[in-house]
Amino acid sequence: MMRELFEFIFEKPDLRRLKEDIHQAVLFRNLTKSELARVLEFIQLRSFKRGDHVFFEGDHGSALFIILKGGVQIVRHERGNHVVLANLVKGMFFGELALVCDTLRTATAQVTDDAVMACLFKHDLEKIIKYYPRLSTKLLGSINQVLAQRLTSMIEQVGKHR
Repeated sequence: MMRELFEFIFEKPDLRRLKEDIHQAVLFRNLTKSELARVLEFIQLRSFKRGDHVFFEGDHGSALFIILKGGVQIVRHERGNHVVLANLVKGMFFGELALVCDTLRTATAQVTDDAVMACLFKHDLEKIIKYYPRLSTKLLGSINQVLAQRLTSMIEQVGKHR
């Protein structure tokens, strides 16, 4: 993991592999090669060790995270209970709410396996919106679609528990 991050920072990364990994994420699947290349200009890589917290419930949200390697567990603390909401692996993403609304994190993201993640920060999405409106329409459409799917799934889960 550190080697991959080192190569990205100090050497020439395998941009083709990075593009392929990011393109596999649902959020970016409908982008053309040139649109994906544009988005990569705004993507930052971060590495995390097992047990690290990406963010905590109640933190101010500022970025979306795409798992390129490793795993993350999304948990919420309710009435003293530790509730696992999701176990995420390579290709999945989380934190998308931070890109579309100014709200606090609704859950905690904890790394379950050493991870490398691509991050898209809200201020970078705002630049994409300003300078690349067609691209931003596609990105926001994908984010909205995922949000709708996750909301529908959550409503179904609540209905099952009644």
